[in-house]
Amino acid sequence: MFNKIILPVAFAVLFLFLPVQAAASQVETSLNEPAKTWQGGKLYRPGTLNVLQLEGTYLEMGRQYGHLMSYVLQDLYQEAVVDYFMEKKGLSRETMLQTAKGLYEFYPRRFKDLIQGMAQTSGLDLEEQIMLNALELYGTLSGCSAIFAWNDFTAGSPLITGRNYDWFESYTDFASSLTLTVFNPHSGTSAAIVTLAGVIYATTGINSEGIFIELNNGLPSGGKLTHLNRVHAVINLLAFLFDYETIEQVDAAMHSTRSNFSFIINIADQNKAFSYEWPPFGLKRRSGEENGLLVSTNHFAHPSWGLMLQDGTGFKSIKRRDNLLKLGRENKGTINISKMMKILDTSMQQGGATWPPEGDIRTVYQVIAEPETLRLWIKVPGHQDWTDVDLNDYFQ
Repeated sequence: MFNKIILPVAFAVLFLFLPVQAAASQVETSLNEPAKTWQGGKLYRPGTLNVLQLEGTYLEMGRQYGHLMSYVLQDLYQEAVVDYFMEKKGLSRETMLQTAKGLYEFYPRRFKDLIQGMAQTSGLDLEEQIMLNALELYGTLSGCSAIFAWNDFTAGSPLITGRNYDWFESYTDFASSLTLTVFNPHSGTSAAIVTLAGVIYATTGINSEGIFIELNNGLPSGGKLTHLNRVHAVINLLAFLFDYETIEQVDAAMHSTRSNFSFIINIADQNKAFSYEWPPFGLKRRSGEENGLLVSTNHFAHPSWGLMLQDGTGFKSIKRRDNLLKLGRENKGTINISKMMKILDTSMQQGGATWPPEGDIRTVYQVIAEPETLRLWIKVPGHQDWTDVDLNDYFQ
């Protein structure tokens, strides 16, 4: 499954798997004593999950990140960049660096400050830090899925988002480094992203105003058209989290921005959710299948495209979408956090959207968010069960 698509945009996102559990268990987090502190930054370790609380200028937050996570970053660089991609997959350092710089080149100054700050304190030099930041660009694309429930589907309870992020088998080995990074900049909105350690962009994130964003691969419908002279979507999504306070503002930003590749971007606040089908040549917004239910996998579902995805193509996108719609409708009026955990933990064989625990595609992580209360539940299959994180404790 590993084709050498070494392009600056050759990544996307997935989300799905693991077998159903008899009951969803949770790991509680607390803000007792951090595992480590340094110059205003704090690192908490609920189980194997890294939770970073950073504060200051972007350079200062980068320095805090690098110091607090130095051993994790060094180990992941060796394991993933050197041992796996260079030695096992045979990719040259020069090719990987070219790919990584293709991403880094278009970062705005403040995000470059983050990465440069990390390189000052992590024990990795700047080129190594840039290469680690591009960890998800060195392989082929895969699928993803998300489900949003509100109104009639939660019986009036707050909107709930559920997303599975899947990648190739090797990435599950890297998932022990999964990090929830909370940025509290001196200027702008506080924001949190869920990524592998050292990765600075938004494929899953939420800000202190309750704007939730997640990204899916849209290749099955949008194709492989790539624009190398456009800012990468994942960079723009991170900027949206820092810069905008309402879903209407993010909607305007989406309609004002062109994508470099074909993605599906799902955005929610406490009251509603939208799915943006976003190839380089256009943009269409969906508001859900019915009042309070929105499901997104990897193909465009807006009818005005006039597209139909054939069965057996597109990372089983049709099957996963149909399964999530069915689960959502079967649980109409009863979807809460516990029910969403069970939906995400339902495998494709059992009528859900998650991949089997064996094979080329595996689950890397899963996230449930409740934007109204600023709470996240994060699961790292094989490493960490559902972990409850109250972001009110981390946003400043």
